[in-house]
Amino acid sequence: MEAAFEGLRVAWPHHDWTSRNHSIVDSGHSLSPLSATAAMRTSLCSHSLLLLGSSFIAVASASRDTPRDSQVRLTGPIRHHQVDPVILDALKKHSDPVDALVSLHPEAADQLAQPRLLRVSGEPTARWMTEGDKLRLKRKGHKFVDITDHEDFYKQNVNALAGEAHLPNLSHQHIVKPLLPQVSTKRMHHVLEHMTSYYTRYFGSVTGEESAQWLHDHIAEIIKESPFHTHISLEVFTHSFPQPSIIARFEPKVRNFSLPLTILGAHQDSMNYLFPLLPAPGADDDCSGTVSILEAFRVLATSGFIPINGPVEFHWYAAEEGGLLGSQAIARYKKESGARIGAMMEFDMTAFIAKNATESIGFIETEADAPLTKWAADLANEYVSIPAKVYKLPSGAGSDYMSFTRLGYPSAFASEGNPSAGAFPGEFDPYVHTAKDTMDVDDDTGIFSLEHMARFSELAIAFVVEQAGWDNKWR
Repeated sequence: MEAAFEGLRVAWPHHDWTSRNHSIVDSGHSLSPLSATAAMRTSLCSHSLLLLGSSFIAVASASRDTPRDSQVRLTGPIRHHQVDPVILDALKKHSDPVDALVSLHPEAADQLAQPRLLRVSGEPTARWMTEGDKLRLKRKGHKFVDITDHEDFYKQNVNALAGEAHLPNLSHQHIVKPLLPQVSTKRMHHVLEHMTSYYTRYFGSVTGEESAQWLHDHIAEIIKESPFHTHISLEVFTHSFPQPSIIARFEPKVRNFSLPLTILGAHQDSMNYLFPLLPAPGADDDCSGTVSILEAFRVLATSGFIPINGPVEFHWYAAEEGGLLGSQAIARYKKESGARIGAMMEFDMTAFIAKNATESIGFIETEADAPLTKWAADLANEYVSIPAKVYKLPSGAGSDYMSFTRLGYPSAFASEGNPSAGAFPGEFDPYVHTAKDTMDVDDDTGIFSLEHMARFSELAIAFVVEQAGWDNKWR
């Protein structure tokens, strides 16, 4: 689930297949173009070489005269997750992740010293720390939310925790149940395989930006395959860091601002908590949630879904691992725009089944909307073949749904199991935030399961249709 140094752009291994013309024109659908990664502007110093991929990927660190927003150039890799011995050597020499990073990238020192206001899980009040401290917190396993850019806005909305969830009676079984067999684990595997092949999807990296580009283009292809009468837009929500968030929106036949907005979300970024320059395939955290809602989106789009009770948005957030940065920006934008959100549900980690655990849909009630959480659990019990249960996390240890809760929007959180069962991490995947968070996990701890992910896709389909209805009448 949910740090890195904002502003510093580190170039990671490139994928040849991500280079393409990104302008998409499709009659009947509004698709926003996302420009290709900007040309990297660097002054290269041959004395500083980092090898971030197998095939000895030469990386030269930028000179001290290089502009702050420049990137460090790499050549293309053959294998994407082999760690450069130069990085390992820096980690051996420096026990502190900030010292190790500065030894590799001296130009990052100023960025890492930048002050940030953090709400650390388990602490009563926010406190000022630094960008580098975020790396230290991550290495120690401490969760936090970076509220630096939103402190004043939160103060203005201090009484915002009064949102009323949209809780309709479940009445669309005749529509939802025929859709569920369309969920394809084969398609899910294809997307997972590609997304986890990036060295990292770290939000401050080139490959974090490239992976978002690929995801955007993949969603655009799904929209192009949908029936002509659907109304789906695709938006790139940019941030101060390289990786953008992505929003796909189903419009009703007639736009009506009095109707509630339904949101499904997951975060697309990944991070290695030991050190941000190490591989982070992020299969479970949170490519699983990303792909679970993506497959639900595909089934709805290609089935010609048109909501009747308000618009529906699918969100893929950037920089959750940086302290919920992407989702906070989007939730604030919704608040400032006067959006009425009837229900928001996040999917973070949907693939892992712990050994000897009962497979279930786990809802986290901590800092979530209690009535919506109960409604979602009832929804899961109606439509999904595995039981739904409600669990707790320590305060502040959740994920992107908390960005919406904080602004008074009703939100819920669905995940893979019980985080409090037995010793840490309970029934959650023990390999998240490491190089071992892959699709191949099948050992004494548990198994990475596409079928488990598919149950969450089914839940997502049911959530959308029961919340927003389905307008299947021709004009």
